[in-house]
Amino acid sequence: MKTSILLTGILLCTNVTLAEESGKELFNTLCLSCHTINPNKGITKVAPPIFAVIKHVKSAYPQREDFVQQIIDWVEYPDKDVSLMRGAIKKFGLMPKLPYKQEEVRKVAEFLYDKKSTLPTWYKKHYEEKHGQNKAK
Repeated sequence: MKTSILLTGILLCTNVTLAEESGKELFNTLCLSCHTINPNKGITKVAPPIFAVIKHVKSAYPQREDFVQQIIDWVEYPDKDVSLMRGAIKKFGLMPKLPYKQEEVRKVAEFLYDKKSTLPTWYKKHYEEKHGQNKAK
């Protein structure tokens, strides 16, 4: 019983802390362990790198609010039938449903949309091999 109360208290404190964090901090806390920033640094890949996720979602949902809602919907209910990255599912498997609060995911998604990032030089060739010429801009 004491352990249950202690764990509940820790989870409540963690949730309060996470709710106060910025999108970048939440991304680093909730997402970075799977969605690496630089997949070529010898880190075992368990999910597509975040720059690829951003690129695919922005291509399909270029408006900020649509992009954000798509990320929220995906994290809440990952579904291979509506995936924008079927190759990633083949390689890594379907992302599990995660118990994150919608407000936290919204902050992360807004951060990702606003994030100024450049694609690695190797990615253009990779993307063209998988999806055709001139699409990896």
